[in-house]
Amino acid sequence: MTKLPSFLSGMFPSSSPSGKRAGTGKPPGVPSPREKPERPPPPPAEKAWREPMIGQEVTNHVLQESMEIVTASVQAWDPEEFVLQSLLQEAVRNHGRVDLMQKKNGEKIAVKRMPNRWVREGPAEFNEQYPTASERPWVDIGLVRYLNSIRYPYACELLGVFRDDETTYVAATLATIGDLFTWCDRDPRPGAAREAVMLPIVGQIFVGVRWLHDLGVAHRDLSLENILLTDAAGGQQVKLIDFGMSTTNRICRREVRGKQSYQAPEMHSATEYDAFLADEFALGVVLFAMAVQDYPWTSTKKSSCQLFEYISTFGLMKFLRKRKLRKGTEHLSEVLSPELAQLIDCMLQLEPVNRLSLGESCYNGEARRTVWDEAWIQSFQGK
Repeated sequence: MTKLPSFLSGMFPSSSPSGKRAGTGKPPGVPSPREKPERPPPPPAEKAWREPMIGQEVTNHVLQESMEIVTASVQAWDPEEFVLQSLLQEAVRNHGRVDLMQKKNGEKIAVKRMPNRWVREGPAEFNEQYPTASERPWVDIGLVRYLNSIRYPYACELLGVFRDDETTYVAATLATIGDLFTWCDRDPRPGAAREAVMLPIVGQIFVGVRWLHDLGVAHRDLSLENILLTDAAGGQQVKLIDFGMSTTNRICRREVRGKQSYQAPEMHSATEYDAFLADEFALGVVLFAMAVQDYPWTSTKKSSCQLFEYISTFGLMKFLRKRKLRKGTEHLSEVLSPELAQLIDCMLQLEPVNRLSLGESCYNGEARRTVWDEAWIQSFQGK
């Protein structure tokens, strides 16, 4: 998969013949807070969807307190302690990059480095300098610190924040396998075998994001690049990253966040939108891309992408019958199981009222269906 090309040629002859796809870029159950070590260990991931989510609701006050703790603990950067290995990912929106580094003790870690002129001394100074910024690095750092404190297993561990005269360095544990963007180019090819490999990953993503929502946090930048995999006992562990666009306000207005391919269409309207359901829409795009190694569209903004306009008019199922694989001759409807196609279709409903939830507690009592009601995910639940 490549980043940001046009991929309209599969349906619209007037488009570029390159055939590339569009986009941007890149189990735990319920552990207990560190202050209560007497609690039993978390249940297996397959049962986590049924368990209550542990942790204090992340209010603005809780987040602000966590950011202040991080700001007060910034240390001096020692270049002799860390050896640069390679670039992991560009961090364009933070004017920096994420590097693979090795400590003197041999431990490999991920280090995001950002210029001090952008990050400033702390969240107060950042907000004063950039009051309308959509990307807020101190929110990212502060939220990760809080998630670590409650042993939320779907975030990388924050190892420390460091600074020299020009740069702020945020060190975290390394996700050893990499992001889902890279994962998408791997075998098996689209079909039943690929869906079998996807299932445990998708199940963890659903549990992790649902837990985040039950803590009162909407991510608003979920994408292939912001979902990582790391080696863990018994398999692969999902990690969510880049919380800089997250919010503790479930209901938002005039706040377009995330990458263009993943933005829920209601973000572009003047009316209020439910940020949790916007996250669900973004996950629908993630599932689509994982399954067929392609994106459904380049943008969800009205009149910006012919593919989105086609799906808006005729529906996703007709699109799947018409669109061919980026690497192959089969139509998408031939390689996607009906169960996964239905799950994706229900997550990508253009009207939020018709969209599946992840089973968050805030929707209890509503008639809204959840992803857990869908046949494709049933085996992850142990049913």
